[in-house]
Amino acid sequence: VLDDEGRIIAVFVGTPEDPGWPDVIAEVVAVLTEAHEAALTSEAVSASDEHHRRGDFLPFAVGLSHGGGQSRPGILLHSKRLRPIVQRIMKNKSVRRVCGFQSSSFFNFAPKVAGDYIKNLKPIFERDPTLQHNFSNSIFLTVTFNCGPRTATFEHLDFNNRPDGFCAIMCGGQFNHRLGAHLYLKQLRLVVEFPSGATALIPSGTVDHSNTPLQAGETRCSITQYAAGALFRWSGYGFKNGKQLLRERGGAERKAAFDGAPGERAQAGLERFSKVAELAADHASVIATL
Repeated sequence: VLDDEGRIIAVFVGTPEDPGWPDVIAEVVAVLTEAHEAALTSEAVSASDEHHRRGDFLPFAVGLSHGGGQSRPGILLHSKRLRPIVQRIMKNKSVRRVCGFQSSSFFNFAPKVAGDYIKNLKPIFERDPTLQHNFSNSIFLTVTFNCGPRTATFEHLDFNNRPDGFCAIMCGGQFNHRLGAHLYLKQLRLVVEFPSGATALIPSGTVDHSNTPLQAGETRCSITQYAAGALFRWSGYGFKNGKQLLRERGGAERKAAFDGAPGERAQAGLERFSKVAELAADHASVIATL
């Protein structure tokens, strides 16, 4: 999907050209389904956890987070009962492969955005070696496993995510993608078929999005990867949040220099989205700086 100046602002990636991909997705679906059942059976979660602002399904978020009152970035914590269930998902080779494909797709279609992720987020890990990436083959810092059993999101905006970044979404399950589970992008006025095993890249912090309902008896789960916008501010502010920076001498000036004038950062964010004709050049320029 291109904007009026030819920038790539959303991508319906589809699936890799691999005849074994359906088997990969089948294993992912099985792992997430088992996690859903195990979490409820062990009382690691309650039935109420399946009902929230994004929909009626069970989500597990894993990885690095910042914002929402946190004084510094930290790894999302899970209860003693939930921890082994989440770890089984994270260790699964097919889950790792899906997350790697999402990350590679991100770099392929948005190299300047992905490069900016690496530039700003790598120093956070260098400064605090106790922090760890979810996956060594993924640029993204946080993953949510939407374990279903009937994952279809309500219309929502992921306002904590970086607004000029991408969220990678993969879905899987037993459903007719022509009759339901379409991906709806409100501001772009698009309703797109979203088959099992496919990946999409959308600016989830800027565009309201949702899924159309599933048919009776169908099942669906999904994996999403993203990064919180507060992590980039933490890095840009010199490893402190805005309030901490403003308490320092000269902090207001340093904060203003990073934030930029009104509209300036928004325009800079737009310019990081690549144009199709410039992808090869953008790849080369970003790789040269890594």
